[in-house]
Amino acid sequence: MIDPKLSDWGLYIHIPFCQARCTYCDFNTVTGMDEGDYRRYVEALLLQWERITEVPNGQLISIFFGGGTPSLLQPDLLARLLQAIRGKLQIPLQHVEITMEANPGTVDAKRLRQYRQAGVNRLSLGVQAWQNHHLARLNRIHSAADAEESFQKAREAGFDNINLDLIYGLPKQTLAEWQESIEAVLTLRADHLSLYQLQIEEGTPLATQLKKGLLTLPPSDLSADMADWGRAKLVERGYVPYEISNYSLPGKHSRHNRLYWTMNPYLALGAGAHAYWYGKRWWNIRGIRRYMEDLEAGGHGIAGMETLSRHEEMQEYIWLGLREEKGFSRVRFCEKFGINPESVVGPIFRRLHQQGLIERRGNHVRLSARGRDMANYVFREFVGFLQEA
Repeated sequence: MIDPKLSDWGLYIHIPFCQARCTYCDFNTVTGMDEGDYRRYVEALLLQWERITEVPNGQLISIFFGGGTPSLLQPDLLARLLQAIRGKLQIPLQHVEITMEANPGTVDAKRLRQYRQAGVNRLSLGVQAWQNHHLARLNRIHSAADAEESFQKAREAGFDNINLDLIYGLPKQTLAEWQESIEAVLTLRADHLSLYQLQIEEGTPLATQLKKGLLTLPPSDLSADMADWGRAKLVERGYVPYEISNYSLPGKHSRHNRLYWTMNPYLALGAGAHAYWYGKRWWNIRGIRRYMEDLEAGGHGIAGMETLSRHEEMQEYIWLGLREEKGFSRVRFCEKFGINPESVVGPIFRRLHQQGLIERRGNHVRLSARGRDMANYVFREFVGFLQEA
């Protein structure tokens, strides 16, 4: 798996609409809007793209429609967005990875064919679990049967690069249920699998239910067993673990996610979306209606911007890179920052190596097997060290 060039970049497009809000979700999403709202929002996206006066000098390698539920948009709206991107950049998009997140409850055979014809070439289906009682508790609008049917129809529509998301550590989830979910998606032979541990975010319905004692989470050692079992099973079946939560068949890794982990530049359209470009980070207006109104009034949709210090960029480069299975590239660090990483974080390298948490493999520094189990601790150590530097 070749690292993206330093100048390769991506474009994230946030589609905030959902039919129902999942109990664990704290993303910038909204329910209850209609087709007129969707079209107005796409017009705002087009205005924001039109008003971007400068783009990175390198090659666009990924466009990612995330959400929310992008599959609520009619295919012609996605086609308009892709046409506008192609027109401004004056490049063909057939070699760009174009991903769309989709809910299994929102797509049918015709719609999938139209998305594929519009240019979407990678699909990410939010399956999350294979037991209907867990899906209901999460307020997902689909069933396990819907997920399987959507996957098969996507294959028939011509998608040869499909990701499936699963979550472990769900309330009352057993190891046997997790194993059943893994076995089910392995039977489908998806090209890419993302296995995420449930994160409890303040203000979500799930957090409220847990505080009231209405639900209980599996103990931490059981969640760890789920992660270990999933990793072993996927490796056994030929999947490459290339990041803490992500596995792919050979050659099917996510280009877009790798841009984030290697700190490549990415632009962003849509309410609340964040962008990064060589030391600067900016974010769009979070409120969906305020975002649209700002652009309709001649604005750029941007809420704020910050310039990262050199130490902050180095800090992010290291901990994001350590998320990858092979770790971060020392040579790439030198190319990006003009300095050897050991001259900045040599003492912490030595300490974490002595603790058996990181290891050096050729040009890369990576988490050890023990370090993967203590990844959050390792990340915090680097963050704390660089803040003191």
